[in-house]
Amino acid sequence: MRFLNPEVAVLCAVAGMVMPGQSDLDRDRNAVQTLVAVKRDGQWRAAVFQNTSAQFHGRPEEARALTEELRKQL
Repeated sequence: MRFLNPEVAVLCAVAGMVMPGQSDLDRDRNAVQTLVAVKRDGQWRAAVFQNTSAQFHGRPEEARALTEELRKQL
């Protein structure tokens, strides 16, 4: 997370998904996420949320590495 000022923060994250009935991540559903949060009246609120598929086209080793990193969090 990075604060742009005391009332604006940007959070970048990666996410994986385990589909219902499964026990392992579905690599095709990995995502890179960005959230911009703004503090108003003492409360943090989402101003922008971006969710992008982490397919790494042409770089299968990157997709595998991300999946392995996420598996460690399961």
